[in-house]
Parts: sequence; C-alpha cells; structure tokens
Amino acid sequence: MINTRAAKRYAKAFLSITKSENDLSIMFKDMSSVKKAFEQSQELKLFIDSKVIKETDKVETLKMVFPDLSTYSINLLNHIMNSGRIDLFDDVAKCFVELYNEKMGNQNVTLISASKLSETILTEIKSKVKSLTSKNVYLTNKVDKNLIGGFILKVGDKQYDASFKQQLKNLEQEIFNTSIQ
Repeated sequence: MINTRAAKRYAKAFLSITKSENDLSIMFKDMSSVKKAFEQSQELKLFIDSKVIKETDKVETLKMVFPDLSTYSINLLNHIMNSGRIDLFDDVAKCFVELYNEKMGNQNVTLISASKLSETILTEIKSKVKSLTSKNVYLTNKVDKNLIGGFILKVGDKQYDASFKQQLKNLEQEIFNTSIQ
C-alpha cells in the first residue's frame, strides 16, 4: 500500500510536468510500453526489485530494454533512481496510465466469453458501456472455454458475471442451502 501511494505521487508529478497534449501522448506511450513489458516479464520485475543489483546498473539496463523512451521518461527514471526508489518504476508506469485514462475520459473494458464474439455484438456492448459510463471505451474480448456460455464483463473495478459457469455455481449453492433447511 505504501509503495502504491508513493508510485501514485510520482505518477501525478510526472503528469503535472506536461506542457502540451503532444508531450502527454509521448509520456503515455512510454509508460504504456513500460507497463506492458513489466506485465509480460516476471524476470524484469525480479530484476528491478533485486536488492543485490546496484541502482545505476538497473537504470542502465532499463535504458537498454526501453531504448525509445523520451527525455521526459529518462528524467523520471533518473529521478526515481536518485531517490532510491527505482523498484517503483513499474508501479509508477501503471499509476500514470490509470491517471492518463482518467484525465482523458478513457475506460478499458474486458469482455470474457466462451467463444469469439462478432464485431456487431462487440460494437453493441461497447456502445452500451459508453452510454453507462460516459467515457471513451476500449473493449478487449478474451475467450475462456471454461465459461461454457455467457460472459464476464469487467469495467474498471466492477465485474458483471453472467456466465453459465457462475449461474451453475449459484444454482448449486441454492440447492445446497435448500437441502440443509
């Protein structure tokens, strides 16, 4: 929790130095690529969290891993290192992406279904979520064969589970509760 608060402070400060929309989009691109790389590589996370590796070596390695970082992001990286908090770099990137999306009115939505849905259905769901949230919706459709049917919709920190799997669990619990009484 403490690390999250510190990361959020760094992300807010990083967001506040933007002078134009172009700067903001460059910083967003940088932080999105950092966030994605850390999500996809457990080794990178372990490397950055290591207490054995020197901070300067971590920064130099990160500069090699992310050669296209803007001057803004390199300055952020150096500042975090000088503060002795290089282990927060991935958390700062996550927080920055969240703050950016909040500022721009963007909402990432994940739709998990038993099979791939048609573009027509995805467009309908996207427009419905947009009307409910009044935000720009970016919809990702994931397939999970274990759902049997139905869907799970994740909007921000809310999850709507309308899968057959969940309905069967609910029915099982209802039968179990009825048989006990």
